[in-house]
Amino acid sequence: MIRVDCQGVAPEAAAASEEIRAAIACFVKHGYAILDHVVPAEKIHALQQEFEQDYGRSLKREEDDMSKEVGDARFMIPLRLAKGFADTAIFANPYVVAVVHAVLEQTAILEAYGAVVSFPGAKAQPNHHDGPHLFGAEISALLPAHALTFALPLVEMNESHGTTTLLPGSHRWRRAGEDVEGITPTVPTGSCMLWDFRLVHSGTANRSTVQRPMLYGTYSRPWYRDPVNFRGKRRMRRVDFDAGFLETLPEDARRLISHAA
Repeated sequence: MIRVDCQGVAPEAAAASEEIRAAIACFVKHGYAILDHVVPAEKIHALQQEFEQDYGRSLKREEDDMSKEVGDARFMIPLRLAKGFADTAIFANPYVVAVVHAVLEQTAILEAYGAVVSFPGAKAQPNHHDGPHLFGAEISALLPAHALTFALPLVEMNESHGTTTLLPGSHRWRRAGEDVEGITPTVPTGSCMLWDFRLVHSGTANRSTVQRPMLYGTYSRPWYRDPVNFRGKRRMRRVDFDAGFLETLPEDARRLISHAA
């Protein structure tokens, strides 16, 4: 397992740092990157409390028009870009965006923004991709990434709360079921994972007594739209914010979401 520690890397120098170059190399070769110390832990703690107040208390263990079931007792919900969730250190994190620009392109967008919440007792997911291959598997495996998932836990991802098992290199599989040993990292608050949309992965069981919210972002090339996860969900906006929000952002963050205005 390869991890990259961003502690001590200045945000404005992230793209040129050895650490981010190592993360990019890992992502291209293995289909994932694990970045430690990208957000202060106290900021994540505040976000977790905000999530519990604004979203967690109203969550149900059944799908409705504002949630999508993505596994046993596991649901995907949209998050509004407001209060702490509108912080550019979260949705436009400089360490994450440096990787996004390198493995996708400089004009990449935040295609969707939300949370995946597993309830206590949630069973492990089956292995899956976050989206279908663009073309037949033979050629798709040779192409550069078209989209990736950013996962930022609001509660530590571990054996008790549940985490995500990744199958390194599976984004390059030309056929399903190739033999590879998975990795199941512990991801503390303040750290994050990125994985190629084609990478085979699965959420592990939540053996704890608490909800495990994981903030996610789908970053993609500007022409791509997730064709699966919002199907039939007209009320689930992919990126949601108030009128006038764009004008409050620096130019680089604005470019990520201006398509959704």
